Amino acid sequence: GPIAEFWKRYDRLADHHDQKMTDNLNGNLDVLLIFAALFSAINTTFISLTMPSLSPDPSDKTNALLELLVLRADNNSLTSADLTPPFSPPGVSIGANGILYASLCCSLLAAMGAMLGKEWLQSFDRSGQTGPLDEQGRLRQRKLNGVQEWRMEAILLLLPNLLLFSVTLFFCGLALYLFPINRAIAAIVIISVGLGVTVWCATVVSGAISQHCPYQSA
Repeated sequence: GPIAEFWKRYDRLADHHDQKMTDNLNGNLDVLLIFAALFSAINTTFISLTMPSLSPDPSDKTNALLELLVLRADNNSLTSADLTPPFSPPGVSIGANGILYASLCCSLLAAMGAMLGKEWLQSFDRSGQTGPLDEQGRLRQRKLNGVQEWRMEAILLLLPNLLLFSVTLFFCGLALYLFPINRAIAAIVIISVGLGVTVWCATVVSGAISQHCPYQSA
């Protein structure tokens, strides 16, 4: 009858819509997971190089004590002024490491969100469902209403932006760490990142202005 024909047509259209949505989101999440893993490894390696600046160097303390012993060899008494002041990490090192750790946290949160998103998409998948088409259709519609009500697709599409924010933080921390070491190298990093951000902003604006622009992002 017409009702059975309606549910058959609904089932075909729903399958096409759901398959397209889940394929697009799963593809984006797969790319995000790969990039987040590589970027987190790079970030962690760089943090391991910057962390020593937050703690005193044992060799510096040893050298200071040896110098003190040589200078005070003719005097058995030492005053508090002769002792080295307590170690205090430079503010630049604290700021750079804080930004790098924030970048690492954002990339890991993006990866965790991608993993959760793939689980959500798997629960939305209708593969293997059995029963009358009308019951399957009603169940699918309830799931779709929940996806739209809870804005699951919008949340998943925000994860790449979180990863982009993480990359931006990484370059900011890198420039801040390099600035007191060598301003020329820090300037090269800042200029390179500035050019990259400018190109990225130009592609986003171009895609927003013209629907025919190939630089479209989700």
